[in-house]
Amino acid sequence: MDVEIRYGPDHIDWKAVCGIFEQVPLRNKEPDKLQRAAEKSYVVCTVHCDDTVIGFGRALSDGEYQSAIYDVVVLPEYQGRGVGRMIMEALLKRLPDGPVLIYVVPGREAFYRKLGFDDLNTGMAKFYDKERARKKGYIE
Repeated sequence: MDVEIRYGPDHIDWKAVCGIFEQVPLRNKEPDKLQRAAEKSYVVCTVHCDDTVIGFGRALSDGEYQSAIYDVVVLPEYQGRGVGRMIMEALLKRLPDGPVLIYVVPGREAFYRKLGFDDLNTGMAKFYDKERARKKGYIE
């Protein structure tokens, strides 16, 4: 499989990226909102196969102490082939040293543990749609 990692939010087909969200167990995104979010992100990367976007991820950071990774998605037919790992490694290498937080889809924790992430003992979150978060398994 010949793939290419591209950095930055420019020249991304946002409808195609949002199409990936529709196929995986993450909340659907609106192209214009995702584009604005990416433009405000610290690092953005896409993975392309034959000029087709097959994966996406972005991270926020203060540039000094802490970072958070969001929206890591891979087309289902490319999952299990190292694309998710490529995205994570691409994001991590451009983030400053320090803690990196990530929301994890329930059931995908093992993938992130292999990349060195650990479960938090003290993490908390405020969800505006608590019932949806509860149904998805993010909160008890």
